[in-house]
Amino acid sequence: MNPHLGKKHEISEFILKNSDGISVKILSYGGIIQEINLPDKNGFVENVVLNYKNPKDYLNDKFFIGALIGRYANRISKSCFKLNKETFKLTKNEGENHLHGGDKGFHNTNWSFDKNNFNDNSITLTHFSENNDNGYPGNLNVSVKYSLLNTNILDIEFYARADMDTVFNPTSHSYFNLNPKNKTIVNHRLKINSNEFLDVDKSFIPKGGFKNVKSTPFDFKSEKVIGVDLNKNDEQLSITKGYDHCFILNKGQKIAAELSELETGRLIQIHTDQPGIQLYTGNHLSGVFSKNQGLCLETQHFPNSPNINSFPSTIIKANTDYYSKTSYHFKLL
Repeated sequence: MNPHLGKKHEISEFILKNSDGISVKILSYGGIIQEINLPDKNGFVENVVLNYKNPKDYLNDKFFIGALIGRYANRISKSCFKLNKETFKLTKNEGENHLHGGDKGFHNTNWSFDKNNFNDNSITLTHFSENNDNGYPGNLNVSVKYSLLNTNILDIEFYARADMDTVFNPTSHSYFNLNPKNKTIVNHRLKINSNEFLDVDKSFIPKGGFKNVKSTPFDFKSEKVIGVDLNKNDEQLSITKGYDHCFILNKGQKIAAELSELETGRLIQIHTDQPGIQLYTGNHLSGVFSKNQGLCLETQHFPNSPNINSFPSTIIKANTDYYSKTSYHFKLL
């Protein structure tokens, strides 16, 4: 493997491979997953995540395609929060709100790496986010390790440490399409191990309560074709023009979500230690992509948690280690 090493601003590429013909291509820019190449039931290998062919096209991307997200995934209301009696004002990049870490977040940073510390199975990217970066308190050192195992599992592990109390909620933002020639995910089947979801107001901020999925389009407790309820006349779906909601994962669940597609026989199981998963059905994709061409299943803490005391805390205390892990198990039906 020969990543394009060079000047600091150049984008490096890393290809992870395993013994079953699976490969994952990762870019230093944004820690982006540019490709996940999986065999289908007939052994035909295809890339199952949306991407730009030319890495430089990511510099102008508006959809967070395949990128690492941070410091805070999802939305923070009115772009501010209180911590230790101090109010921190964040950059506004979605109306009055703060989305996915701000305009200059993890997604458009060229991450660092130690060229002596990668192999065919793993790469670790590192980033230093200085105090007041996008308004967040504390100097934060973060590293992300991608590992592709011979058991056909892709692990994404986040490690972080800050020198002040701060909030932190990272994720990975791949858009999956398990049958790429069909430029839509409406026929994909999805199961989410969740009895409740967060309903949102008109600016996509959670109202603060947990809504039961029962008898709503948000019931994915049993496997369901995504298109069945996608265009239902439902207030929540109307606000977000499709699914763009955080599901509260049932405690003790082993598999957070399962995504499959019958024609190719591909199946991805997602395992995570995070309390929530954001389902986004690509409702606003445009340009080289089309609406619903891919879907995101972003493992994370809840949106706007720093402002909602009833939600699990996203505070990391000064000089303590943060760790989280999400695993993608690649299988065939």
